[in-house]
Amino acid sequence: MNSKYCSEDEQVCKCCGEGADLIDPRLLEVLDAMREAIGEPLYVSCMYRCPEHNAAVRGVWNSQHVLGKAADVQLPEGWTSEELAQLAEECGADGIGIYDWGVHVDVRGYEARW
Repeated sequence: MNSKYCSEDEQVCKCCGEGADLIDPRLLEVLDAMREAIGEPLYVSCMYRCPEHNAAVRGVWNSQHVLGKAADVQLPEGWTSEELAQLAEECGADGIGIYDWGVHVDVRGYEARW
C-alpha cells in the first residue's frame, strides 16, 4: 500500500512478513496525517498481525490488526499518551486505545475508546 511515511516493513506482520496488501488505505492516511502534524517520524511497532501472531500476543479474536485496520504507535519524545490520542482523533482515527507505551489507532468505521 502507498504511504508517504509508512514503510512496508512497518505494515507487515512481524512474524511472517505478510499482510502489506491487507492494510486499509484509510489507516495509512491517518498515520501519515499524524506524522505530518507532529513534524517528525513516528515509530509504528505493529500494524498487520496474522492470526497466529495475534493469538501468540493474546490479541482479541476480532482484532483490528488482523483486519489490517490498526496500528500501535509508540510515544514520541515529549508527548503523553493522552496528547497522542487526541492527535489520532484529530487525524481521523475511529478506535483509540491509550497505553503507557503509546496509542492503538484504528479505522474500524465507528468510534471506540479505551
